[in-house]
Amino acid sequence: MNAGVPASVKNLRRHCSGVTLVELLVVISIMGILSGIGVAGLRSAVANARIKDAAFNIASFMERTANDARRLSTTLCVLRMDAQKLVTYVGECATVKGAANKNDLTKTDSLILDTPNKILQDGEVTAVEALGDVNLVTDGAEFKPRQGLSAAPAKGFIAVQYGGDGRYGAAAKTNMRNSFFPMMKFDEGNWFKL
Repeated sequence: MNAGVPASVKNLRRHCSGVTLVELLVVISIMGILSGIGVAGLRSAVANARIKDAAFNIASFMERTANDARRLSTTLCVLRMDAQKLVTYVGECATVKGAANKNDLTKTDSLILDTPNKILQDGEVTAVEALGDVNLVTDGAEFKPRQGLSAAPAKGFIAVQYGGDGRYGAAAKTNMRNSFFPMMKFDEGNWFKL
């Protein structure tokens, strides 16, 4: 079949069938750049999902505490124990905070956030604009059973931050709403409901 093709052309075809080292390096470099861009986007998406999850978990925890206060017909107090933990105690917040040994108090529930999420105290986050400066972490969130209404405080919020990033989440309650709702904020932007 190839009887009329000179030997030098046959050798040329055999040597040209692969790729050069330069071509290979260019393709690998392009793949590395695209992977780097994808990893940065993935990290941002994971951080957004974690802070959103924390906001939903805190809102759910606060609603569960309100339901427990009504079910048990007693006052419950939610306190921040450390940067990742909220604990619900039986009793008024002033009494619970003043207790010498919290291990002697009755606990009904607790919530532990995944790191690097942390529960913020006063001064660590700007207030949720609609709620003013009622950070429920400061004095504790007190849940008192009331006929026909949620046992939750009238208004307030508990805010969390994802690591050192400018990503914030919150579980908030207003006078106009009978339940907690999750919110998010990025850096210096505005809070928005989830």
